[in-house]
Amino acid sequence: MLSSRAVAISQLVMGSFDPETRWRDPNLARLPSMPDPDRESIVLCMDELLFPFCGPDDVLYSRCKIDPALQTYLNGLGFSFRARYRFDLNDEEELLPEQDVFKRCMFRLALDQGANDGLADRELHAAALSPYAITADTAAYLQAAGRSHPLPDLETVVRVNSKIYSHRLLATIGEKRYGTETSSASEMEEVGTILLKDGPYLVKDPFGVSGKGNLLIDNATMQRRIADHLRKQEANGLRSHFLLEPLLSKEIDFSSHWFIRASGEIDFISVQRMMNHQQNYGGSIQAYETLIRVLEDAGYFGVMESALRLLSDDGYRGFVCFDSMLLKDGEVVPIVEINARKSMGLINAYVDKVWEQYDLAGWLTFLSIGLPEGFVFERLLRALSESGLLLAVPGGYGIMPLSSNTVMVNELLSRRRMAEGSQGRRGIPKGRLYVSVVGRDDEHRGELMRGLRQLLSDLSVRVYN
Repeated sequence: MLSSRAVAISQLVMGSFDPETRWRDPNLARLPSMPDPDRESIVLCMDELLFPFCGPDDVLYSRCKIDPALQTYLNGLGFSFRARYRFDLNDEEELLPEQDVFKRCMFRLALDQGANDGLADRELHAAALSPYAITADTAAYLQAAGRSHPLPDLETVVRVNSKIYSHRLLATIGEKRYGTETSSASEMEEVGTILLKDGPYLVKDPFGVSGKGNLLIDNATMQRRIADHLRKQEANGLRSHFLLEPLLSKEIDFSSHWFIRASGEIDFISVQRMMNHQQNYGGSIQAYETLIRVLEDAGYFGVMESALRLLSDDGYRGFVCFDSMLLKDGEVVPIVEINARKSMGLINAYVDKVWEQYDLAGWLTFLSIGLPEGFVFERLLRALSESGLLLAVPGGYGIMPLSSNTVMVNELLSRRRMAEGSQGRRGIPKGRLYVSVVGRDDEHRGELMRGLRQLLSDLSVRVYN
């Protein structure tokens, strides 16, 4: 919990990842997807990754208590912050929250906790709020704190984060568009049939995110099955609204990161190259100068300026990320989608702010893992240290773990529920190990990752990606 020392809190950093799930209109039809019962808990614990946005007097308010060994380690590298949390899954004297409570938006959890805790939370309420993303519960949280709302309203945030908005924005600023809006299963099938003549295409949900809400269609049989799936939902009163785009011949995924001030002024933050696997996010690293020059020659930053001006005119303020692509023929696709919130590339850019003084840059990535019975996070930190793989000092090389509960949450929940008798035996608990890999160059970073994979194997941890 918070220290009792009287130190003013400058900034409160908090939020829930995957806000698209909370923004999405429940009356829209959904694409089919493979449910992963472990994914949601992991995503809920990704809020720990927001620590790079904190300074020494700032508070990171996370869903679960960060492993103390990890926080001590991060502090030692120069990432100073104060930690507050809603649940301590390791505390067996604290009842496990019901599932519907555990997965509430972080602003709702903070609001509920604030109603019980009194003074400490009034101190928190006085701090400036730096959200991961604005959700329906953000305004309620600020209202309860008795503060004005310097953040954009929810309606604006939802609007500008929709893929339909970015698709129409391209037309407004006179840029080429690849997508086609469809408003029914029949229209999707009609447009898709034309696209299939030239190759596979993507069906994109307006609020789909990496690995969820986008579907690759590469044959008429599959297209028919998807259309039938949507028609059944339409028959039950839901609306279909999707964006169809040809699968482009991509060379590089990248993103650019900006901040729109309250005055409307715009700050450039970073260009990050993304390492994606098919349609799934795989990691971020600062873009090389050669890519920046290509973008400058292609007029990319002029397009960004026009798009940012429109976002500002539409009332959005705060962090914004444009996902983009460089195609194999050299063409730049400036806007694949807009993420008007914090993002993984932005987190990597902020981690790099600490490495910049040593002329280093990190690669933010993750491994999907399965844990052996009885695994504890501190064991991983100790093994990394003993193997020499751990980034041990500021300015050094190595692997820096970025979060603890994305690794442990499903193991802890399963262990506690089995002990309580509310869950029987189950399979291997899954987690995600987020790391910053700091090396001399790509080859060195690759060596470090191969070392990490071997170490995890030695610890009987399965790696799925």
